[in-house]
Amino acid sequence: MLTSAQLLTPFPPTSEQPQYSVAYRSHIHILNHDALLNIFHHYRLQDVGSWNLRLAWCKLARVCRRWRYLIYDSSSLLDIYLLFTNGSPALDSLAHLPHLPLVIDYCNETATRVQQDELSILTGLEQRARVRRIFLQVPPPHLGICLATMSDLYPILEDLTLSSTTEEETSMVLPSTFSARNLRHLALQGVGFPTELPIFTYFTTLLTLTLTRIPARYYFHPGHLVTQLQGLHHLEELSIGFAIPIPLPSTEGDLLPAPMPRVTLPTLKRLTFRGVAVYLENLVAQINAPLLERLIVALFFEIDFTLVSLTQFVHATSGLRCLSAKVLFKSGGVSIVTNDGEFLSSGGLTININCEHLDWQIDVATQCCAALEQVLYAVDELTLELNKDGMPSDWDDSLDSMLWRGLLLPFRGVKKLQIGSSLTFELSDALKSDAAELDLNPLPELQKLEVQLEVNHANMLFSTFIETRDLEGRPVELDSRLSSTSQKIQTWLSPTDPWMNHNIARERQHSGTGTWWIHGEAFSKWKNSGPSSLLWIHGKRQYFCRPVLFCDTHKLHVYSGSREEHPLVRLSFYNLSPGRMTPHRSVPQSSRISVLCAFGDWLRLHSFIATSGRTERRNSVGYSNP
Repeated sequence: MLTSAQLLTPFPPTSEQPQYSVAYRSHIHILNHDALLNIFHHYRLQDVGSWNLRLAWCKLARVCRRWRYLIYDSSSLLDIYLLFTNGSPALDSLAHLPHLPLVIDYCNETATRVQQDELSILTGLEQRARVRRIFLQVPPPHLGICLATMSDLYPILEDLTLSSTTEEETSMVLPSTFSARNLRHLALQGVGFPTELPIFTYFTTLLTLTLTRIPARYYFHPGHLVTQLQGLHHLEELSIGFAIPIPLPSTEGDLLPAPMPRVTLPTLKRLTFRGVAVYLENLVAQINAPLLERLIVALFFEIDFTLVSLTQFVHATSGLRCLSAKVLFKSGGVSIVTNDGEFLSSGGLTININCEHLDWQIDVATQCCAALEQVLYAVDELTLELNKDGMPSDWDDSLDSMLWRGLLLPFRGVKKLQIGSSLTFELSDALKSDAAELDLNPLPELQKLEVQLEVNHANMLFSTFIETRDLEGRPVELDSRLSSTSQKIQTWLSPTDPWMNHNIARERQHSGTGTWWIHGEAFSKWKNSGPSSLLWIHGKRQYFCRPVLFCDTHKLHVYSGSREEHPLVRLSFYNLSPGRMTPHRSVPQSSRISVLCAFGDWLRLHSFIATSGRTERRNSVGYSNP
């Protein structure tokens, strides 16, 4: 029997290795466990979707006993689990498959289908010691049944997502006896979180916490939330969202916090909030997040916005520096997005405010920007855009230019302003309006104005603003981003200049061109036949190897029929000049030629040159009576 050393063919020295490819092989059974696990891992990556969904790992487990034991013992490293999903046979698999972790991943909005799979889901939830991940998005009645089952310890559970498929408020709540010591991700959507359940005691390993569409009956005070968060030293993402605007204005005074030291969330990188402004103010006044990179805020519509605590929080967080900003008006609300770089989606502060009418959107955006003026002062690039999809047809009626000037006032450090095409006319009026007596002089540091207009239109709309800034000694460069593109489109769509084409043809005309035809018998008969006839000269496609006489190669075909009162003008002929063939443009009406193809030995008709060459398609000549 060969030994391991004999089975492994040693590599030759580098100097003796051949230039061509050589396959060095060995028996796979001599590989150690680490090498086999590496091979299994690459095999899994070839089709990750089928690895657990279709039990692709079973093929490896059936090769030999050693592989089977290695795969079962390394299920965590190889991400092997039994999957409970829509219509899966996992319930029957528990009887004959090994003791592997379970993953419950079920999403269905149809109550009938959920009822069919309910037994499988409940069976999986009862295997608490084996459940690693749970994702349930089902109608409220069935989700409530599942929640009642989750009333004990899940020792290896890492990911829990429970979502109600309805937007209506429900009374569902996570059981207060639920516990998961290794939980990394917790997301509850439309499901309440019990206030008596201590997060910092049972979920100390959380990386992401998402509580959205929180029912009103499970509302919690921001101070209680901060107390729960202070023990989550690994939390990276936090999302809090309420289903309705609570607390009500009559009870907002209860949110005034007593003086207390701020709680530091040392690893928080992303914070998302949806609710009323006073709750947000109270929350950010009690926390510090030195590593925060992204803050997303969605506020319900209010008459007044005072964001003092938010301004202080953003100003104290280095990851939320605002160097560029974008204000987007759209159906349903307005968005204010800031960033510390070129790409607005990579980080920074985002504020979304829910309101319908455009004048309200401008007003609330102005209030928010004014409240954040200390933060927005560092912005040097500002973009204003309007998405008209879903907006009412009269969105631009009765808009005061002073509203736009008020929106621009907080951005005193902006050096570049970009205006979307839908707001060009409104902003042009706002920038040129006279508001000096009110000390409303927006964008004092502006150096470049970029608009989505053709150059001439842009100069016409913003000429007053540009001239005023020039007189003040603060010149502004006007840049039209669509100038070149618009010019190309207009040139392409515009008709050709008949005068230019006619002059070009006249310059190329040789003396006596086409006189044999104009003074011919067929032309005279057609000309005297009245305004109801049409004469066509039809030529066949042919390649000429040498100049030949037209009369030696072609026969003249004359077709007559009805015609219009005016001459026909069409695009479709080639001008074959000596040595090369070039496409010609549409024929002017003054030439009275519809389509022209020239053949043979210096054939010339009217004012067009025709030389020997190869015609590329079937052509014809049409003359109409003057």
